Amino acid sequence: MSGERPLLDGPPEGMGEGDRELLASALAVLDARYAVGVHEVAAALRLADGRLVSGLHVEASAGRASVCAESAALSAAVIAGSPVVAVVGVLRRPSGSLHLIEPCGVCAELLVDHAPDARVWVAVDQGFGAVPVHELLPFRRRRAARASGA
Repeated sequence: MSGERPLLDGPPEGMGEGDRELLASALAVLDARYAVGVHEVAAALRLADGRLVSGLHVEASAGRASVCAESAALSAAVIAGSPVVAVVGVLRRPSGSLHLIEPCGVCAELLVDHAPDARVWVAVDQGFGAVPVHELLPFRRRRAARASGA
């Protein structure tokens, strides 16, 4: 088995209509804004009130200054004021191939903090599946509580 991500050639088996809508939303963002090396990942989140929000990967020349699609979408969700219930992220490679992509460690930590009960679609072996966000970081550390105003 190769280390390559499985190809996304349509909605994954078992993906319900609501998550298919998220997938279509993320793909629409990529279709509109994709740029090699700059905007290669889009994410869409469903909120508890039914609204969808999306985010786009914004690459920076100083790597860590880059903004991931999932964190951009999460910011939009927090502004919207409704809990996140589902997450779909899509990567388009320069070759044009499409892949579901799981959140990076930083985005996983943000999602665990702000949407631990949401489901997120990830690559599983050569297929795909939805897992609870809180399972992305099984051995997560938590900071000690900070004093008020600290």
